[in-house]
Amino acid sequence: MVYPNFDKCGRRYLLAANTTYAQYQYHGPVSGLYAHSQRPTFITVEGCRALCGTGTQYYPWKESSATITTWVLPVIGLLLQLPFESNEFWATLWALARWGGSPIAALSYVFWNIKVTSKSAMLVDMSVAYSEVPDEHTEFAQMRDSLYILSVMNQYSVKRGLPPEDSERLLRVALFSNTLQVVRGTSDKRTLVQRRTSLAQSLREVRKKGVIPVFVSLGWFLFSLAISIQTAFGQLGDNQTAHDLALGLLLAWMPVLIIATIVDRNPIGTYRIRRKLNKFVEDVRLALLDHDKRVLYAQSVERSESDFLWVTNLDIPGFFDSGFFFRFAGQGRLRWHYGVAHSILADVESDFIAQHGRGWLSYRGYRNAMELGSGKVVGLRYFDFRMVWQIASAIVIVSGAAGGAFILS
Repeated sequence: MVYPNFDKCGRRYLLAANTTYAQYQYHGPVSGLYAHSQRPTFITVEGCRALCGTGTQYYPWKESSATITTWVLPVIGLLLQLPFESNEFWATLWALARWGGSPIAALSYVFWNIKVTSKSAMLVDMSVAYSEVPDEHTEFAQMRDSLYILSVMNQYSVKRGLPPEDSERLLRVALFSNTLQVVRGTSDKRTLVQRRTSLAQSLREVRKKGVIPVFVSLGWFLFSLAISIQTAFGQLGDNQTAHDLALGLLLAWMPVLIIATIVDRNPIGTYRIRRKLNKFVEDVRLALLDHDKRVLYAQSVERSESDFLWVTNLDIPGFFDSGFFFRFAGQGRLRWHYGVAHSILADVESDFIAQHGRGWLSYRGYRNAMELGSGKVVGLRYFDFRMVWQIASAIVIVSGAAGGAFILS
């Protein structure tokens, strides 16, 4: 098969454009490219087919290899920075399909979880006075641990089948109770507060080891990528360079996704973390199902036993055998994943931040209100229209990158 050479064909046409090939000259309007005085010689599509043929002219290896080294290899390097799960081939494959096939949805979920995490940090920061520096054995430290555990739980999906309101009540008791007795047997005699402190510390240690090295390596990678872009696009004008630039713009959303997932990074070993969270929630569930401990707990929070009738829903045979959390769903891995944190955080924000402002931890009744819910418990699947901001941000980022690439190309 003979491939056309458009450079050679173009030179032949220009030598006789006004004589032999005058019938192929294009005189129509060309908007947005050249002024009329600077208009070059154009050829019609029919003339191009007659003089050059209808085949395909491939880029030479020199130009193709430049595209590979400038964009293909850096994109592979970017993909390797994504927060994959260890020893989970199919989970990794599905995650790649989600991130590459629907980047708007993936960015929306990541932005939303970052929003939830930042709100947890804001509530902790505003729980004490601005000039106050609490130590590690205060109510502030306990609240910091509770809300940090809640932010980690937000990346795991809850088993369906339990009423959302009862799921929220169970998590509230697990995260904010100081009086529920959870000691079972003689193997582990730690109180609920001690278990939360230990769990939060282990989650922080794993998260730090997972985020900082990847973030530093990505910073160096982005720096080298910027140098490659400057080298490749120092001189614009030819077709191959325009296509390279369009390819780069088309994938401009990918570094945003990478950096966002690193900020929102799950702890290393999602299965091991899920097992820890499930054991923590399971100990609280069994304590609530124990009649004597439940009666003592009701007395400590000044409630009657009738206020804990919902506990009977926690005794579903076989339902909790695989744990309260059944899979990791962070960073857009699971469609329609909303998380478990927002309904609790929204209630705390409306009841304490709105009414008491900074220093709300000094409010006398905050502990019982957070444990049992000061108002109507709406359940873990409560949706807030403020999530539309995260969706709109993702649409702007991906659409802007893709739109710029198509306009340029």
